[in-house]
Amino acid sequence: MDVKQTTLRMSFWKFLSILLLGLILSVAIPLGLLSIGTGTGFISYADYSERMTRHIAPVLAASPNLHDVELPMGCEYVLLDKNYNLIETSLEGNDLDRAMDYALYGKINTDLKKQYLLVTRDKEYVVLQYYIGSQFTRPLLYKHLPSPEILLYVLIGFNVLGLCLVLIGHFAKSMKKQLNPLLEATQEISRQNLDFEVGQSDIAEFQEILTSFSDMKNNLQASYEKEWAMEQAKRDQITSLAHDLKTPLTIIQGNVDLLAETSLDEEQGLYTSYIETASEQIHSYVDTLMDIARTSDSYPLRLEIFSADKFMEELRTRAESLCLAKGIGLNTDIKPNLDLIKADKALLERALLNVIHNALDFSPPDQTIRIMARTNAKHLEVIVKDRGPGFSSEALKHAKEQFFTGDKSRTSDSHYGMGLFITQTLIQKHGGQVSLKNADDGPGAEVLIRIPLEV
Repeated sequence: MDVKQTTLRMSFWKFLSILLLGLILSVAIPLGLLSIGTGTGFISYADYSERMTRHIAPVLAASPNLHDVELPMGCEYVLLDKNYNLIETSLEGNDLDRAMDYALYGKINTDLKKQYLLVTRDKEYVVLQYYIGSQFTRPLLYKHLPSPEILLYVLIGFNVLGLCLVLIGHFAKSMKKQLNPLLEATQEISRQNLDFEVGQSDIAEFQEILTSFSDMKNNLQASYEKEWAMEQAKRDQITSLAHDLKTPLTIIQGNVDLLAETSLDEEQGLYTSYIETASEQIHSYVDTLMDIARTSDSYPLRLEIFSADKFMEELRTRAESLCLAKGIGLNTDIKPNLDLIKADKALLERALLNVIHNALDFSPPDQTIRIMARTNAKHLEVIVKDRGPGFSSEALKHAKEQFFTGDKSRTSDSHYGMGLFITQTLIQKHGGQVSLKNADDGPGAEVLIRIPLEV
């Protein structure tokens, strides 16, 4: 679908144009309201008070009684005798002080908003204070509201601030909308998902980036799909080979069992045992090949709820038989009253037995491995410790990776770099974690398996 586009420069010019027009209107509208108010008599002109005060000054000078003259709105007074003593006033504070200074010394007020006029009467002086600037002609508004000029400045400031907030918010929202397709695309790739369509932008510069991003995504997807197809083909070949090897192995194993049941001399029995040992070793290689061919998805979870107490007791029994065959001792510390757990029992047992096999493979003769288990509010934790050489710094980083055999300190004839990788895969399928460290209380390795009680 074609999208009508503009440039980033045009977007900024549009924003600045709207901002400038808005600023002009922000000033023009309050000025227009002030002009309308002045034209309708709702607001006085700036020199209204001065003109009215000067107009009434002769009347005030000739009137026998000051209170018979109505002063203009906003006009205040000070009444003095001929010796400049205060008789009465409507002023107070600084305004009164400035009025007295004007009467006594003719001092001009520096506040241009308030000015003074001296009126001479027969026996008195009157100092009138009048206001320079627009005023409301309604007494109620004059009394309770600031002057129209102050309201004008406040309204202009409010308009400008509101305009800037609205326009900046709208521009930011518009830019975010244009950038959203790029943000969504990066989020999809971070989730390792390449099966999506990259969105479009109305801004040409952003669209160029999105087009390049889409091309990169498509090329990467094609490369991965090709690699995945080749990897799957390899897995299928390995699986087929493993299945093909199992048939002759079964025949060899069966014939060895038959030979073992016949009368054999010592030399024949020895050769038969060699064949049986080699057959079992090849069978182990075949199982390893099948594990290599399997992916994480090849281990579907068959969840069930079972007693962690009973499970750990069965695991302890299996570990005892394995230790007995290897001539290695077993020490267990399994906390009583473990909680129920929801997991795939067979896969969980396999994961733990892999760790136990590793511990046995790397334990010196006549040493002891230790198995500990406990539960907390949400997890089952199982720790397996051995007294072997422990992990090297390299193994602590990579031992859970497939085919890792680079740790010379922990190498055995049956080690194919799959044990901890398979354990990691199975435990992660349960939402758990596998942690490796060296023992704190001497030589040896320590593997912690932590899985949630409910997947």
